Amino acid sequence: MKFLHLFLSVVSVSVFLNCQSLPESRTNATSETSSEVLPTKDLLPPPGGEGEIILNEKGEEVQNHSGELPFFQKKSDLPTELFRVYIASDFYMVRQIRHTDKIRRKPDPGGDELSKEEMKKYDLLSFVDDGMITIGLNTITGKLESIAFDRRVPRINDVAKIIQNDASRFNYEHSSKDGTPIITKFLISYQIRLYPGKTRDEIKQMLQKKK
Repeated sequence: MKFLHLFLSVVSVSVFLNCQSLPESRTNATSETSSEVLPTKDLLPPPGGEGEIILNEKGEEVQNHSGELPFFQKKSDLPTELFRVYIASDFYMVRQIRHTDKIRRKPDPGGDELSKEEMKKYDLLSFVDDGMITIGLNTITGKLESIAFDRRVPRINDVAKIIQNDASRFNYEHSSKDGTPIITKFLISYQIRLYPGKTRDEIKQMLQKKK
């Protein structure tokens, strides 16, 4: 109920947010998945700084280029930002932008799929939002010790919970000789995309039935 009320309150801002250069449909959320003939992609500097390696959700090395989401392309001004995650009901993408020589996220395709499934129930209106989470790892085990929103919290509470749960499931590989973590505190930036599954009138009807 609270979720639906909140959706109605953000309808006006969603029009503005939806004007950003982001995936417009479930079939073209990233140019890398399209079978169409695409223009040449211009290589861009790594967002984490010169010499930084970028890894995707599979742990594969990728380049920053003009075909990436703007969210992935932009330069990072936060030295502790290590990961960027994009979630929609049809796409789950990760970019690690810093310190791949010290820490890496272990691929978890099953968990990625579950996060996508969680987003489906909130595909009511076209809406884009973002959030940022601070992660603290145990200095001995390297396991998750603390998690909290930092700077930016998604406006939809239920979506904020999805992001927090998603960040909580990450497991990491540490590159020290004894396996203890070198980096124990860092930021994960999130961007979420909801698709227009219902009209405003349909949502109003749902609210009336709830009453």
